[in-house]
Amino acid sequence: MPESALEIQSGAELERFDLGTVKIGHSLYTVLTGYEGTGRCFWCGGKLRGKLKRYCYGHMQEYYRHFEWTTARNWCCKRQEGLCANCSVRRDYSLEVHHIVPLKGEARYFSAFNLPWNLIAFCHNCHQEVHAAMRSPRPPTWAKVKAEAVQHGQLLLPV
Repeated sequence: MPESALEIQSGAELERFDLGTVKIGHSLYTVLTGYEGTGRCFWCGGKLRGKLKRYCYGHMQEYYRHFEWTTARNWCCKRQEGLCANCSVRRDYSLEVHHIVPLKGEARYFSAFNLPWNLIAFCHNCHQEVHAAMRSPRPPTWAKVKAEAVQHGQLLLPV
């Protein structure tokens, strides 16, 4: 089991990853790097100086880019230069970011599921196609089975 979300190398590890939560002040934080709640920088574990409470100078942006949904989403769209990953049509402001390894009920706001390698951006139509392909196929209805049998000239016997 990885000791930090940054060590996750596969979807299976991501699905099993859980270091728990820690309460800091009045807020509950998901432990993602292992440094949350230690009084050190959440990103690098370095000693905090002055008024800094959670991150070393400059590390807040890195932490957010990897774990916070809005920042990770915007970074993913920027990384793809506004192009849909499937059809390559430019959709600067209307790209939809997709989690490759699905959230499965996980909190979206701060999560290891928001790691850059787990996000890809699609236009709306391609995103809908991806989700349609991910759904399990519906079993055929009796009416459909009967219609196909009649179409192929097969005799259906009553059960």
